[in-house]
Amino acid sequence: MFKQVTESLLSGQFICPTAFPDAFDYLAKAENFSKVDAFLAQLERELCVLEGEEIYYAAYAQIDNANRSQIKEAFSEIRSQLRPVVEWMDMVMTATGQDMPIRARDEIRLHKLLDMIEQEPSLCEQMNRLTQTGLFKTNKTAITDQLSWILQKLEQCGYLVKPNPQGALYIVTGKMNYLHQIIAFLNDAEDLELDQQAANRDGNQQQELFS
Repeated sequence: MFKQVTESLLSGQFICPTAFPDAFDYLAKAENFSKVDAFLAQLERELCVLEGEEIYYAAYAQIDNANRSQIKEAFSEIRSQLRPVVEWMDMVMTATGQDMPIRARDEIRLHKLLDMIEQEPSLCEQMNRLTQTGLFKTNKTAITDQLSWILQKLEQCGYLVKPNPQGALYIVTGKMNYLHQIIAFLNDAEDLELDQQAANRDGNQQQELFS
């Protein structure tokens, strides 16, 4: 199990009870956690736990010239997925009438969600827009095919798992919670930038007043 867990972490997987139940149970034991963390430290990585969540992942212990390009590539991949996944979550929230975005362990039932979307023309239009560019781009035109395609792409990207390959039930993984953390980080960074811009404008105005 040690080899399986470390390989999953080094490949960028997010280990949670939904996506990797056996690996999660393994890391939940303090002895195993320490063993894996010590191994990752030799590779200049560390075993992280998403704050307040049951989600494990590996991250670089520090940023330097040796790993800067890999970190940039990984972050660019997440950012490329950000807008389409957020738009999809917004569509699901509207369709289901939920106030909170979906998170780990939430269930997505294909046919139930399809019925909700087909009842609202604006959601059908949103589905068409989602599948025209980016992560969810496809030539499929039927709403059923478009929704199935989106769920398949989310499964491929690690945001969903399908317990029964022949079924229509998807379960949200811990990677979705990690995406929420990235969104919060970007929002905070944007707020800081706006505050700095406002402060610079105020400073310039004061200089003009006293010049």
